[in-house]
Amino acid sequence: MQSYVCKLFYLGGDYYGSQWQLGQNTIQGKLIAALNEFTRDEYSPNTVLFSGRTDKGVHSLGQIVMFSTEKQLNIDKVNRYLPDDIILWASTHAPPNFKPRYDVLMRHYRYYLDTSALDIDIEKVREASALLIGTNEYKLISKPDGNRVSSATILNIFASERNDTLVLDVFGASFLWKLVRKLTTLLTKIGTGEFSVDIVSKLLTGHDVIASGIRPANPECLFLYDAIVPFKLMTSKNAMSRIRKILNERLMFYNRSVSTLKGFSEDFLTNERLRF
Repeated sequence: MQSYVCKLFYLGGDYYGSQWQLGQNTIQGKLIAALNEFTRDEYSPNTVLFSGRTDKGVHSLGQIVMFSTEKQLNIDKVNRYLPDDIILWASTHAPPNFKPRYDVLMRHYRYYLDTSALDIDIEKVREASALLIGTNEYKLISKPDGNRVSSATILNIFASERNDTLVLDVFGASFLWKLVRKLTTLLTKIGTGEFSVDIVSKLLTGHDVIASGIRPANPECLFLYDAIVPFKLMTSKNAMSRIRKILNERLMFYNRSVSTLKGFSEDFLTNERLRF
């Protein structure tokens, strides 16, 4: 049996997260089914390994996946058995003893925040971001996850603006459940002036100063942008073309949907309905 490491793109909107769950439509479940078809073997969540989980609605460009097969891997052929919004796009032979959950060097998340209706002070966002960097206790800025520790190491947070979008790039060795989405909410409220910058230090030192807690930012705006590994994967041109195609198709669909819903909402709210 030869083990392979691949990179996996997916749009998470139609899936109940990346991790296999009984009776749910998940990314891992779809990949297991595709590999079963391609190899005629029987795979399970224990033999198709991900570098980490993403929540319902979250997307990925750089999720790392590992599995073994006696068949020569051709990711373009595996992609034939996958939905259009799940695509293996790079692969290589796995190094000896590689474990995707523990041997990824760094993870990079990117959040795209629509600021068209917000007045964001990006300098305050950057000031607060600097306080969040390092190895810290993020218990009050993440969701409890069983017996897992609530400390993690954030290597860097970079905030940039693109027209009406605030882009947050968060780099870390590992992440806690909903940490990036709660960080986004926290930084947004600091940027709008609802919270002061010094609230960060209070939260990191265990002072529960937000009575209602921090609500995670919307999942559909978050990408697991990359998971860095200490070796090179070979990219499939066909897979990259497939990714560009699905992104263009989805963008056109959403643009049509926004235009239609906007027009209908205006007609409905202004009572501009045809009467027969």
